Amino acid sequence: MEIAIIPQFLIKNITSDYYRQNDYNILMSNLILILTFAFFGNSIISILNYVPHFCLIDKLTGIECPVCGTTRAFCELSNGNLNNAYFLNKTSILVATFFIFQIPLRIISILKITNCSRINIISKYFSRAILIVILLTWIIKIFTNHQ
Repeated sequence: MEIAIIPQFLIKNITSDYYRQNDYNILMSNLILILTFAFFGNSIISILNYVPHFCLIDKLTGIECPVCGTTRAFCELSNGNLNNAYFLNKTSILVATFFIFQIPLRIISILKITNCSRINIISKYFSRAILIVILLTWIIKIFTNHQ
């Protein structure tokens, strides 16, 4: 569930160490994501209002997918509206916290304060736990809303 959107050819210019490349990519990608929502959250909402909502799972099954509403929830979080973010997607605050948590983790790894494999293990278990929470929340929502 880690975000790494920077093209590899750009990251290779920073370091030749593969694990450090991964750390830099995740660090910069999360910073870009957080800063984008922090500075352009209202603009993103305005743009999304003109874009028709399309969720394949929703269209095929009539049930919203586990991450429906996350983008709008992140926009609400960037405006400090925790209640609205929670209403749009109950797990959005947890996911946003995970993205923010990646920043100090990757800085620690890049500065070689601890072994990067430990950081990757911590991140892996955190992301798995979050995915389980997302799926459990979705399953609970399905059974409580469709009975």
